[in-house]
Amino acid sequence: MRADSRSGALALAQRAAEAIVLLAAGAAGRSLPRFRRELAATCKRLIAAQPTMAPVVQLANAVLWAGDAAGNTAEAVERVGEACEGFRQQVERAGAQVASHAVGLIADGSAVLTHSASDTVLRALLLARARNKRFRVICTESRPVSEGRTMAAKLAAARIPVTLIIDAAAAIHLERARIVLVGADAISLGGLINKAGTALLAAAASRFGKPMYALCDSTKLVPPGYRLSAEAPKDPREILGQSLSGVSVSNLYFDVTPLDWLKGVVTEEGVSTPAQIRRRLRRLRCHESLRPVRPRDSNRLN
Repeated sequence: MRADSRSGALALAQRAAEAIVLLAAGAAGRSLPRFRRELAATCKRLIAAQPTMAPVVQLANAVLWAGDAAGNTAEAVERVGEACEGFRQQVERAGAQVASHAVGLIADGSAVLTHSASDTVLRALLLARARNKRFRVICTESRPVSEGRTMAAKLAAARIPVTLIIDAAAAIHLERARIVLVGADAISLGGLINKAGTALLAAAASRFGKPMYALCDSTKLVPPGYRLSAEAPKDPREILGQSLSGVSVSNLYFDVTPLDWLKGVVTEEGVSTPAQIRRRLRRLRCHESLRPVRPRDSNRLN
């Protein structure tokens, strides 16, 4: 998972669920406290592999609460398995629901601008095409791994008119777009975490009066109390093939967009305003195993 720079957040969360199911399958004979410790340690390692991917955090949060609700190891294994299956089903249902709500935002005859290669955005655009809406899409290249090219190819294969642009040309093409749709790797009270360039796009969209929406299901909402880890720099060779004397390279994949820079967030429950999303976030509970260690507690825990 740590080496995967192309899969989306939901695909990575599915792999994390498989790992947790494997852990639970080998828990026979272990005491309940030991299984809970192993479960917490595994969840933390899975999160550390992709620290900006909120669905992995949501999955970990769900299985940890499930393990706490059990009275013995066998029951804990069963509850953890049910939590993983429930998460999988939620993801499958929610994707279709988010896409259906997003289709209503796409006006007939309009241009949609998107950044990176969100599976949720792609699903919404394909559904709009299936419902006979006429529109075209402007895709950013999305360097450094250029996943926007793959997005453009998939849209073209579905007979959706598409234009591929370099990231730095987004402001030029915003004037021709009716709406901006992006995905999300996570949404917290601190903002929308998505592919680097999203914050600049949001600022430009606001300047041009273009509504920008983030499409994501509720598995990408990060509970208050959990602190997303800082992103580790990626391979500098993705930006600069050969080193240059005196030149350092910073290759970060994600940035944070303040929620108020968005027109709204589309979840399986429909279109929400930034204020409504903040209220939903504040209702979430974070398991104590996922909370950062306070300095005054460090000696006791060590």
